[in-house]
Amino acid sequence: MYSSRRVSNPPVRVLSVAISLVLIVVLLTPKVSLADSVTATVKVGTEPEGVTFDPTNGYLYVANYGSDVVSAINGTTNAVVTNVTVGTGPDRIVFDPTNGYLYVANYGSDMISVISGSTNAVVTNVTVGTHPEGGAFDTANGYVYVANWGSGTVSVISGSTNTLVTTVTVGTHPDKIAFDPTNGYLYVANYGPGSGLGTVSAGTVSVISGSTNTLVTTVTVGKGPQCVAFDSTNGDVYVANAGSADTYSDTVSVISASTNAVIANVTVGSNPYGVAFDSANGEIYVTNTLSDSVSGISASTNTVVANVTVGIGPDGVAFDPTNGHLYVANFGSGTVSVITPASSTTTTTTSTTSSTSTSSTTSTTTSTCTLGPYCVGSTTSTTPTKSSTSSSTSSSSSGIPEFPAQLGLALLVTVVIVMSYVFARRGLRVDEQAPA
Repeated sequence: MYSSRRVSNPPVRVLSVAISLVLIVVLLTPKVSLADSVTATVKVGTEPEGVTFDPTNGYLYVANYGSDVVSAINGTTNAVVTNVTVGTGPDRIVFDPTNGYLYVANYGSDMISVISGSTNAVVTNVTVGTHPEGGAFDTANGYVYVANWGSGTVSVISGSTNTLVTTVTVGTHPDKIAFDPTNGYLYVANYGPGSGLGTVSAGTVSVISGSTNTLVTTVTVGKGPQCVAFDSTNGDVYVANAGSADTYSDTVSVISASTNAVIANVTVGSNPYGVAFDSANGEIYVTNTLSDSVSGISASTNTVVANVTVGIGPDGVAFDPTNGHLYVANFGSGTVSVITPASSTTTTTTSTTSSTSTSSTTSTTTSTCTLGPYCVGSTTSTTPTKSSTSSSTSSSSSGIPEFPAQLGLALLVTVVIVMSYVFARRGLRVDEQAPA
């Protein structure tokens, strides 16, 4: 005969405390987005295009093509702090870390407006080629390189004197530029023959040596390359091929900087335009102008791993390494979408500030695009109307509710602990049984 006796079991109390601690820790853990998501939207000027980050003041600068101003966004509050009047049709912005200046390519006035990041005022203007578009800064020689869409050249500006040093002839309709610090080369995306509405043949990328300011080689990529970015982790160059209105490439060509040859082509959304590298998660983000989305490409596999819906006609994109967010200029909606990658923590904030020379109201308009290489015909969009004052509102929230996910995780952990205890306890009771 066997008899069972009840035994005092201190581990029960230990188990209760452990479960309580698990619940508290999991539920109080900072909220984490489970997918890349838009966590804020900032109103800026009319038809925003290029975006760049100034690490010295933590501001994001946005070139507003339609209102001839550059909006400065505080990366901490995601609010517009000021607007700087520049030339006609500002397109892209280049930051020079050696002098703290921002170089704004004014497509309509054939000049570069130089803005001081410390005062947010224009300090000088530099005349360049016809219809300047994008640019890049060469950290090795301290020069700013500007692509002149209309003249098929690249203007080289000295950052120390803000004067034109030389001009390099490249391909047809050069658009954007990226600098590779490992080989000292600059990669210029040449859109190719035709306007933004015509069929284009395969485009090219001109490779310029920063040490000699001469053309090194030319790489054939997809149709209508618009933008280019350098990935510092794998040393590759990513080129967005926008194609034309009737024939889209919808791909991103990957160039090996060591061989200057295309090693992959990645299919993304419709009419890819802007490209930026996220140094925090190692992904390349591409704006898809006609599908109102941003594609995230894994640099290790060269495959699309994320797609995020943003505003109308996303154009330029920039990464802010201090807060881990991406800023996307929405040409058609007059806003900047702030994307929080899946690996970043988010908090809910709402901020409103007043500034000058942009808008506080919106109106729906239908117009025919006459804005150069990024035209895609008639569009209907909601854009800000120009007024003397404006407000910038940003609200932050995760695309996927974090609390239910955290609660589910807590419950799962609790169940595992309880089940382990039950099985352990059952074995204990068997061991405690002894012959009477």
